[in-house]
Amino acid sequence: MKKSLALLLVLVFCFTLASCGAGNTGASPASSPAPASSAPASSAAPESEAPATQELKTGTLKIGLLIHTTNWFAAIDMPNYYEFNAMVDYVNNVLGGWQIGDTLYQIEAVNVDGQSDNEALRAGAISLVDAGVDFVVETNDFWVMSCEDIFEEAGVLHSCAYPVYVPGYMGPDNPMAFTASNGAVGDYASAFNVLHEAYPDVKTVIFANDDNGINELLFGLMKTYGAQYGITVLDEFIKYPGDTTDYSAVALQIVQSGADCFMGQGSPAAYGAILKEVRAQGSDAVCACVQGKPATILMEYAGADASSNAFTLGPSTREEDKSKNTDIFNAVVEQVRKLYGDDAAKSFDGAACNNLYVMLQAMQKAGSVDPKEVKTAWENMGTVNTIYGPGTTGGETTYGIANHAIGSPRSVSIIDPTAKDGWSFWGWIDVKIP
Repeated sequence: MKKSLALLLVLVFCFTLASCGAGNTGASPASSPAPASSAPASSAAPESEAPATQELKTGTLKIGLLIHTTNWFAAIDMPNYYEFNAMVDYVNNVLGGWQIGDTLYQIEAVNVDGQSDNEALRAGAISLVDAGVDFVVETNDFWVMSCEDIFEEAGVLHSCAYPVYVPGYMGPDNPMAFTASNGAVGDYASAFNVLHEAYPDVKTVIFANDDNGINELLFGLMKTYGAQYGITVLDEFIKYPGDTTDYSAVALQIVQSGADCFMGQGSPAAYGAILKEVRAQGSDAVCACVQGKPATILMEYAGADASSNAFTLGPSTREEDKSKNTDIFNAVVEQVRKLYGDDAAKSFDGAACNNLYVMLQAMQKAGSVDPKEVKTAWENMGTVNTIYGPGTTGGETTYGIANHAIGSPRSVSIIDPTAKDGWSFWGWIDVKIP
């Protein structure tokens, strides 16, 4: 497998979405390279910017977490809760606080449950503003569209744990919106690179995904990503309801398409069930599960008999793979284990805590907790530590606003019945968001 970084600008998509009030947004896909030959550089807390002899003030910094911890979307968001709060605990109790300018802050997590409901999410956003919270890490962009105006009008800097590329979330009309996640744009680019490197026989892909925020813009990106490697994304678009419980019809569509690979996101339970049904119907098509969940989670839902010829974009928390991760990644995993148990640690992805980590570094660079000053500092960071390794700012072509997105290394785990425990950690892929 290649070990180098390749980033190719292929196509710019421009769409006018007058019906929903969104402006034009373009997208240019980026090819992701094969895993690096060594582990990502260690990401540690940035050093203090104040002179060593200066006596520090102390303070408390409120940072909100607006996600869903009850009802159906909690299956996606509960890891964000664990990992965000573990990072807060790590900063407060392991690092001793976070220095911004001449003040050493303890972080106060203000957790709000959106209850998997748009109206409740909006009420939660209002409650954060009323509580004087100026910084928020938030759930997926397709949810946040229901309350984004509240944060923008209040001047709250808000960062999306995982954008699925819903038009209008980030852009000139929403200057306080950011993300420290590769999101769907970076993850699908990574997935096609894995197909090219690890599954060279795959020539056709069918897109199968639930209906949570998925749109034609993303589908167009996928077709362009595939074309870079001579892979055709079929015109069929399998979109199933997010509350589906019987996936036999979805699997039948996949099998009848004759595609070499089926690819999509959705909950681990859903994609595990789809994989199980596809195998039960006699197909050995490659399963490209574009989720930041470890291979073990997909295997758990698919079952042992169906767990083959598949991969996820999940990391490894196994002891033997720790040397491949950054120090900060391993440290936060251990903090999750300490606070929430082994199961929470094993399913670690780190989306919300990475957004918090980057946000804190932007504050440190600004030397301020004024959201406007932090916004400017984020836009001018250039490079930044992420829990996954070195990250870079970008996003102008993709989101229509410069340097509001962070591209960072993405992990890949391959399900292989011949490997230890039925899977292996393939490595990290460098990603940039054009």
